[in-house]
Amino acid sequence: MRNPIGHAGSYEEYFTSMADWERRWDAEFASLPPLNQAAMTWSRLYDDKKFLLHQYGAGFDLESIGETLKARMPRLLADGEYVRLHRKHPQWSDYHLSGNSRVDVGFVALALLLVNDKEILLQLRQCISFLRSQRRYLFDLLLHAYDPVQQVIRDYQKDKYTACWADPILRILAMPVEKRAPAMTAHMHAWPRIVSPFGYKEKVTCPPSFRAHSCELAYEVALAVCAYDIDDTAFRNHPYYPRDLADYYRQHIRHSRDQWRPLYVGADLPITVPPPPKKADLAKSKRKSIARWVELVADGDIDATEAVLDATGKPRKVHDLQTLLHNLAESDLAIYADLKDDETLEQQASDLSEKRGLGPFEGPPGPPYGPARCEATLAAWSAWLGERGYLLIDIDGKDSDWHAIVVNTVFHPELQQLSEQLGIPVRLHGADLNPT
Repeated sequence: MRNPIGHAGSYEEYFTSMADWERRWDAEFASLPPLNQAAMTWSRLYDDKKFLLHQYGAGFDLESIGETLKARMPRLLADGEYVRLHRKHPQWSDYHLSGNSRVDVGFVALALLLVNDKEILLQLRQCISFLRSQRRYLFDLLLHAYDPVQQVIRDYQKDKYTACWADPILRILAMPVEKRAPAMTAHMHAWPRIVSPFGYKEKVTCPPSFRAHSCELAYEVALAVCAYDIDDTAFRNHPYYPRDLADYYRQHIRHSRDQWRPLYVGADLPITVPPPPKKADLAKSKRKSIARWVELVADGDIDATEAVLDATGKPRKVHDLQTLLHNLAESDLAIYADLKDDETLEQQASDLSEKRGLGPFEGPPGPPYGPARCEATLAAWSAWLGERGYLLIDIDGKDSDWHAIVVNTVFHPELQQLSEQLGIPVRLHGADLNPT
């Protein structure tokens, strides 16, 4: 089994249910009205992609997965065409492979790294979305490396969901050849933490449950490694790196179907590195009241500040603290974690640190776990921040969750004063609670 948190019983249940669904498809499809038939067909498009990912996670033979993929591609193409003809506009996308979906990235990785013929390139071209809203830079860049006919456009929409796992790879691919392998090693080490907000877990044990067959590994890393001929020796044993896909590609495809591509060249295009966030000069800013408070919490990040203010408005007094805290957390500006959720708290602490250019933070390992590890993580993070010129500030949300923000030490007095004016209950982490 390739899925580090997989469970044999869950996979068996899944494949049994899918086989039963295949047997019942024709009868149930015929009984539905046309619009429902289009919706059912669109669902099968998604299910077929997931089916292949589950085969990989469950440990199916690579040759078998490749043959299944080749056998199902005609159905994928036919289902996509059926949806385009019978959907009620604007229901569903015209195309069913997009760069903003991790499932689609995984499916494309299986197709490009397991199927050794040029027909698969033509078939993928017919599936890739042309909608600008679904285009993503890393996805297009990697596709272009395997098939130069695939186009890389000029402008891509910003997408926080994609950026967290795609932008680090773009930065790595923009490096000189000799620096890519160590940088990718560091990225794979951080990969479980980076994607943990989407539900992935690094623990290698899992109770038997239906979701224990879910498996979306670091397929984008394997695609990049194979496209740019990056040495994966240092991280090939990472449980979430699909190393046998990379091995299979190197052995069966790199020097046949893709022999035209020189070593280490990849897409043969200059790579646009994602720019750092635009920041205001906190010493010269003219923002006031809640706008200034948010700006200090955002460490001057203009886009993050505006996003929070757009969502919360500019009240003179903060009466809805929970909404403010939620909006801050949505922009990676605050800790907002359940009392027992040490993994989410550690992830958020690292996100807040990286957003300020301080690098990733790793809390103390357990045991203990739960609230005790949360407390230990916050204490360690507070000390870590202090060494870098920042302070951890607790917020009392009057609930059972952890709430905290980070502020530059220089601006702590101003933040404290603004908090009192706005009615936001804050305290320096580790300080005694205000008795009132």
